[in-house]
Amino acid sequence: MKDRIIQFLSANNLTSTKFADEIGVQRSSISHILSGRNKPSFDFIEKMLIAYPDLDAQWLITGKGNMYSNQPSLFNDSKNQLNDQELTSRESNISNLSSDNEEKMESEREIVRLSKEDEISSVKSNSIDRVIIFYSNGSFKEYKPE
Repeated sequence: MKDRIIQFLSANNLTSTKFADEIGVQRSSISHILSGRNKPSFDFIEKMLIAYPDLDAQWLITGKGNMYSNQPSLFNDSKNQLNDQELTSRESNISNLSSDNEEKMESEREIVRLSKEDEISSVKSNSIDRVIIFYSNGSFKEYKPE
């Protein structure tokens, strides 16, 4: 799902900061999702779908279908056959996938870089209340600046 969120941000020319503000979540939660640290919660998905009503929930959750609900799908049973123009268009899209994938990967890198910058900027503008270190054995230590 992380990759689909990155794809959505790229397709809509959204920065992680603007995206967080638009759906009403903390910027750090976007950063954590885009970096793969956390998976999106139901609340996050719900906010995303409410903010973007044309976004197809099935695509977002499972990757099946199209990004937007108003786009025709190759697997949609209600459309028995695609006309020649649609097939030609899809065939040309398939031939351009390798160059598109390179552009998407570069966009994904930029989004992750921007989200990390946002997180660093947020940390710099706030004072540190406490630092918690979690160890792999389940223990942790908490430090508070004096």
